[in-house]
Amino acid sequence: MRIARYESGGKISYGIVEGDSVTPIEGDLFGSKRPNGPAAPLSSVRLLAPVVPRMILATALNYPSHLGNFTASPRPELFVKGLNTLSNPGDDVIVPADSGRVDYEGEMVAVIGKRAQKVSVAEALDYVFGYTCGNDVSCRPWQRADMQWFRGKSCDGHGPIGPWIATADEFDPTNMELRTILNGKEVQHCNTGEMINSLAEIISFASQTCVLEPGDIIFSGTSGQPLQINPGDVVDVTIDGLGTLSNPIVADPLPSTWQDLRQDTRQLAGSR
Repeated sequence: MRIARYESGGKISYGIVEGDSVTPIEGDLFGSKRPNGPAAPLSSVRLLAPVVPRMILATALNYPSHLGNFTASPRPELFVKGLNTLSNPGDDVIVPADSGRVDYEGEMVAVIGKRAQKVSVAEALDYVFGYTCGNDVSCRPWQRADMQWFRGKSCDGHGPIGPWIATADEFDPTNMELRTILNGKEVQHCNTGEMINSLAEIISFASQTCVLEPGDIIFSGTSGQPLQINPGDVVDVTIDGLGTLSNPIVADPLPSTWQDLRQDTRQLAGSR
């Protein structure tokens, strides 16, 4: 089953996607799946991020092809992306004015379906509601130079997901082909079975530290060596059997007003 969250006529609904149409259902993502109105063409609605999470976790260095000079970790290496990064299919992804290089990172994203606390690896996937596509947009200079990853990973809108959720009963997270297309050219292609730490291991590991609640999402890591994206580009993340997440890249309309306050202080001290 494919479940979308969408806006139509000023109303936000969840619906079941079949072919080129979506049928509204009662309640929210985890409620009844009974139809609640006539089907509408997908072309007539605005698709939204298929879930509004309480928490966004992401996984670093989880494919051998992405390690570069790093050594594979024996445990999942998780970090938090701000909720402000969440954006919709089709939304503009803004390149911050002074960020330097910005990269795409096409990833499979898991949506937690029930409360998970200290769950085992063997049972971890039982807590997944479904899966969607994600793009962990990354500002590389900030990620590498800052002591923390706040700027590098949590700019506004730098975590689009969608276009909808494929429920766990119809999706195998251990053997899915993932592709990222940049301006019509394939630039990333991997199978989710290549992950160093499996999704079950990631969920189990995370649940030892914090309780995972329904709607929380986990980016499972990217493969290869991502390329830089620039204003005017379009990035498509596709997972077989799930769909395609597409986002245009645009320039920041506002200039940065940040200055290095330490340098300003030094200049002031020198003028005294």
